[in-house]
Amino acid sequence: MAGTMLISLDFELFWGLLEERTLESYQENVLGGRAAIPRLLKLFERYDIHATWATVGFMFAESYGELKNYFPVEKPTYEKPGLSPYEYFAGIGDSEDTAPCFYAPGLIRLVSETPGQEIGSHTFSHFYCREPGQTVEQFAADMAAAKKIAADHGYDVTSVILPRNQCEPEYTRVFRELGFTAYRDEEDDWIHDKIKWFPLLRLFRLLDVYLPLTGQGVHKPRKEDGVWNFTGSGMFKPIRPALKFLEGIKMHRIKARMRCAAKNDLVFHLWWHPHNIGVMTEDYLAQLEEIFRYYHVLKEKYGMESLNMGELACRLEEEEHG
Repeated sequence: MAGTMLISLDFELFWGLLEERTLESYQENVLGGRAAIPRLLKLFERYDIHATWATVGFMFAESYGELKNYFPVEKPTYEKPGLSPYEYFAGIGDSEDTAPCFYAPGLIRLVSETPGQEIGSHTFSHFYCREPGQTVEQFAADMAAAKKIAADHGYDVTSVILPRNQCEPEYTRVFRELGFTAYRDEEDDWIHDKIKWFPLLRLFRLLDVYLPLTGQGVHKPRKEDGVWNFTGSGMFKPIRPALKFLEGIKMHRIKARMRCAAKNDLVFHLWWHPHNIGVMTEDYLAQLEEIFRYYHVLKEKYGMESLNMGELACRLEEEEHG
């Protein structure tokens, strides 16, 4: 298999931010992310970039009246108050028109109609697999609901990305049983393995954006309990105005990782959230275009390919079975 550039997006609107922010404080980013998506899709199409859009199941619904029919009986029983998204429906509006930060069936259709774009799953309810209180049975019910609502809207989802990239072996077995073929695991490096104090972890993650603290982060995919693990190489990090002078170094690090994957027939897996590019959109799109142009340099020189998660899983299955 040739070197591969794998791109995935955590397509969650505001569902992944309920515990961190108020809608009023972050609405500009979410709506800006929605506005950026058509432009991003045109950029993907222009450079033949394939990507997986891991979509929160709630977002497929045309209305709350439709969505509640998919609610599983087994809902997450997080110990942390206010973490369950089921508590938020009363005040958010009923549809994509009235609640564009929570519903997105039209936007999902637009993504799916763009060549090379795969609709995947980001769980049904933005489920947190390592939060105290939840159970694997609740997770299985959540993922079954995610699969069902997507299928009823015409999407056969086979790739999954878990919130916070948090997975455990018993959850991987749920993927297999429900027909998922690939998932994205968290970065496999010493920072994630050794540092448990979150403020220090965030600091080292930030430093690793600019400095090669963890090496190149490229990998050879491995199969776990029948499901392909496409470990993340790194997030396409937001631009920090105070550190904007370091953006050239960030881009150099991304290109070095891409080049390493291309030369050694490995996978470079870049990911982000659409809301990350909801502000300073011109700057982000310019950076992404620079990355995609460099991909074409590597494609010409080393035969690098751009695949989404579903395509890569199919390719690996074909190679495995001759």
